[in-house]
Amino acid sequence: MKKKGIVLICIAIFGAATALSAETVLNVEDAVTLALENNLSLSRTKIETDGKKRTADRSWNSLIPTVSASALISHPTSITDDLTPVMDEWKPGFSVSAGLNITPAMFSAIKMTKSNYEAGLVSYETAKQELELQVRKAFYQMQLLKASVSLIEQNVETAQSRYDQTVSLARVGQVSRLDELSAKVDLENLKPTLLSAQAQYANALDSFKQILALPAEEEIVLAGVLEDAVSTIDTSNIRRNGESYMVLSLRQNLEVLELQKKTMWHQAYMPVLSLSWNTSPIYSDYLDSWNDSSGSFSVALSFSLDNYLPWSSTRENIDAVNDSLKTTQSMLTEAQMTADNTIRQLTRTIEQSLQSLDVLNLNVELAEQTYDMYLESYQNGTADLQSLRSAGDSLSLAQNQVQQELYTLLSTVLDLEKELNVPFGALWTIN
Repeated sequence: MKKKGIVLICIAIFGAATALSAETVLNVEDAVTLALENNLSLSRTKIETDGKKRTADRSWNSLIPTVSASALISHPTSITDDLTPVMDEWKPGFSVSAGLNITPAMFSAIKMTKSNYEAGLVSYETAKQELELQVRKAFYQMQLLKASVSLIEQNVETAQSRYDQTVSLARVGQVSRLDELSAKVDLENLKPTLLSAQAQYANALDSFKQILALPAEEEIVLAGVLEDAVSTIDTSNIRRNGESYMVLSLRQNLEVLELQKKTMWHQAYMPVLSLSWNTSPIYSDYLDSWNDSSGSFSVALSFSLDNYLPWSSTRENIDAVNDSLKTTQSMLTEAQMTADNTIRQLTRTIEQSLQSLDVLNLNVELAEQTYDMYLESYQNGTADLQSLRSAGDSLSLAQNQVQQELYTLLSTVLDLEKELNVPFGALWTIN
């Protein structure tokens, strides 16, 4: 029994350790899905959009008349000739009234609430697109930082190997004691650089978790490397999928302003039709019936004459909306021009980046060959440490430039997809 208990305890400890050490592996699509589901900022935008939908769905309630009801009981008094009050019976009664003001502004206001909701939908879709762009860029930036850490780790290993070789060569007199110390300094100088890169990656990872609304203690691993993200990009097939959300938002704002102006104009210059009805019957024991002597139904048509004055506050408000309309129209035209220019510039940047990658990859191959040749010469005593160090630095620089260019390419493609309003990932093939 004791052995069985020990075995169960060991199994429980192993299971707990396995659970603690479990890591969540995320690719870029997984990260986007998590962000769209959990991001707190997006959820607030969703609540705001739902509120606008609710307002639009209930906008017809302005056509519902106002109705009020009350109950009463009265105890009238009368005065005799000798001024002595005579008490009559208690008289129960009630009152019901209803009223409705009808104006053309009500119908344009209803349209405006629906247009406000449509503008809210555009804002929500814009927020989703911005969030997805942020997540994808952050994901690839994390891969860039991870690649940087790997390169520095590789440099540390290379420096350690070079130092070990220098120590061995120094023992047989092929290199000087100064070269040995110099190799040691190179190795030690790389260690703080590695720690800094690791800290930078850890900080970026914490920020990435916050975007995804993941607990800070949850361990995640990003799948893949930058080289895997891009296989083919064909800028000749670039096609717009409608206008960008920036242009759509301005266009929707323009429609809201138009309806706002129309509503204000109707409120200022169109008549108001007022319908009202009320009844206040009182029961009389003497008549044994309900008597309504004050009930009425009325129809009124009213104008606000002061609004017709050219210097009225209403006219000023309408003029202010006209100014906003002109400004928004100008912004819309400018946004359309900017979008066209941005698409052309991003396309050129992608083409340039693709060409640069070919050259940079060739530079890496040449730098690797050069370093291998200097390493062999150094081991044979025909090359000095400074030349080997310089070749190693050139190789590290070439490798880092490739990673930087890959990130630049991916980031630019994402910006272009956003501007074209096409699904992210549409302009390249994911392996």
